[in-house]
Amino acid sequence: MRLCVIGNSHIAALKLGWDQLKAKGQAPDLTPVFFGAPSDGVRHLRAENGRLTPKRKDIAEHFQRMGGADHIVLDDYEAFFLIGLNVSVKRILRFYKSHAWVGLKGTEGKGLVHPGFARDFLTERYADTLMGVTAGHLQGRKVLALAEPLWAEWIRAGAKGVPDYGWEAAISAGDGDAIGQMFRDTVAASLPPHAQFLPQPAVTVAHGITTRLAYNKDASRLISGEGGGTDAAHMNGDFGAAIWPEVLPALQRM
Repeated sequence: MRLCVIGNSHIAALKLGWDQLKAKGQAPDLTPVFFGAPSDGVRHLRAENGRLTPKRKDIAEHFQRMGGADHIVLDDYEAFFLIGLNVSVKRILRFYKSHAWVGLKGTEGKGLVHPGFARDFLTERYADTLMGVTAGHLQGRKVLALAEPLWAEWIRAGAKGVPDYGWEAAISAGDGDAIGQMFRDTVAASLPPHAQFLPQPAVTVAHGITTRLAYNKDASRLISGEGGGTDAAHMNGDFGAAIWPEVLPALQRM
């Protein structure tokens, strides 16, 4: 199956993981072509005449460098895999700082809401992300979507220059698993009919809302270039390798 992979910087872990599996002869029966752009660069795509074409030269150059073409011809692919694109658990953590739904433990000093209200509110917020917009460009096609990785679990201790989204507060209160489930449920509900959600594999998850350390090791050097283990947001090739075995079965179920 010829697969078009579109994403932001988190696409790098998928590319590293694919190369890792291919080198071991363990890659699934897919032919992925990767089109990535940093930050919200995918926002600058124009959908017309069966193509996704960057409106900015720098985004076209990113596409050319990674995918071998400066635009995407939709009919060249049997399926699409969207990566990252501003869908993150941070959105729920910001909500959790001031609100909690019935059933959570960390409710002190917060507005208490019905779980159904929280679910509807967050589903609407996720539908309005770059992921939702990009999926809309692909309506009528087979589209799978993967959120940005949960941040590495060491972020619980905080990091200089990184906002505290409340990982430690949620986990310490015993709400990590419930927030993680709400994240999966609301993202999954936000994407149809244009795409279906692929959750982060459970084996990679720690405390419900973070990623296990092994999947973040060396990401600072391999992906962001920061070095020193300072990048909690990006994951490594082992993370990508954990994703790929779930992709083909998910596409076949669609």
